Amino acid sequence: MAKYQAGTSVPALSQSVLSKITFLLPPTAEQSRIVQKVDELMAICDALKAAIKEAQQTQLFLADAITEQAVA
Repeated sequence: MAKYQAGTSVPALSQSVLSKITFLLPPTAEQSRIVQKVDELMAICDALKAAIKEAQQTQLFLADAITEQAVA
């Protein structure tokens, strides 16, 4: 990567340097499969976040109930 950097104090990539770099992309079908898999994984992450939030709410309710019974 250093061979593409320009500038002295702050390394940077110039437009002319970027235009010379070859970026390899998988075929369109593979890109679609990647996007589909990422979407599936994001849905799992969303479900896990919701489950964690629900578990935290339950934990708060239980802590409140235990505190209430200890005081009573």
